[in-house]
Amino acid sequence: MHAPTMQRARTVVIDTLPPPAKLYGRALPALFRRARASELPAIRLVRPDVRLDAEQVGRYARVCGFIPEHGVPLTFPHVLAFPLHLMMLTDPSFPWSALGVVHLSNTVRMRRPLTAGQNLRIEVECGPLMPHQKGQAFTLHTRIYRRGEAVWDGDSVYLKRGARSESAAVSTEPADASAHAPLLAREARWQLPPQLGRDYAKASGDFNPIHLYMLSAKAFGFSRAIAHGMWTLARTLAALHPVKALASGRAHGDFKLPLYIPGDATLWTAAPSPTARAFEVRDLAGDRPHLRGHFEWELP
Repeated sequence: MHAPTMQRARTVVIDTLPPPAKLYGRALPALFRRARASELPAIRLVRPDVRLDAEQVGRYARVCGFIPEHGVPLTFPHVLAFPLHLMMLTDPSFPWSALGVVHLSNTVRMRRPLTAGQNLRIEVECGPLMPHQKGQAFTLHTRIYRRGEAVWDGDSVYLKRGARSESAAVSTEPADASAHAPLLAREARWQLPPQLGRDYAKASGDFNPIHLYMLSAKAFGFSRAIAHGMWTLARTLAALHPVKALASGRAHGDFKLPLYIPGDATLWTAAPSPTARAFEVRDLAGDRPHLRGHFEWELP
């Protein structure tokens, strides 16, 4: 099967971000779209001059469990890119509602250390549609530059359930992903407080209603609010992080079952090498997975 082709992306420079409330408001009417997509918007959204704000970094770090010695958290640049993600998903040319897509996985890579006070260029664009056994999947690619040098990138894979594709359905996860999984040992237990979703929303700008309150989550089919997947990934990396800033790092997480809040979770890990960890976040009994992935790094 040939890879899908995409139009050349048109660059749109964003000098001023719209407020999140406006973007989420734009997502609500799109819930009723029943579009059958053949392609996604050929747009590259760019914020050309974004300052790494020390206060924002600190607020995010505290909510996710990072300590000052970690420096700028590996997952923090995702927060800087998130407004562009939301703008892409709520663009009138996007075929579905941002509130109707499921975050399947996320990969983040820091190529160079980041420091508060630096200015960055952030670029976001859609990859091609991919057939999936449950619908159609796609990737939002984030690329971050400092004075022309690539310093961070991220790939967020999303699924639109039930969206039909003309191509044969496949899974975006390797078929043998669990066949070679290392034996994990329980390392920690976390208690997730009721306000966690709201605390993370304030630190990240992600105010998706499924994470905020029981009533708002119920409107979208959940019995109560669920933790942000990117919080779960960040909390895991904070727990496994060496007690110093990284020279470079890469992490990948596959989001599995919803993690309800308030609630409990357990962290399970294995160390395939001195500078790598495999991990799962599971329920309290250790039977049901919420997150599965790996983390690797280099020290200065």
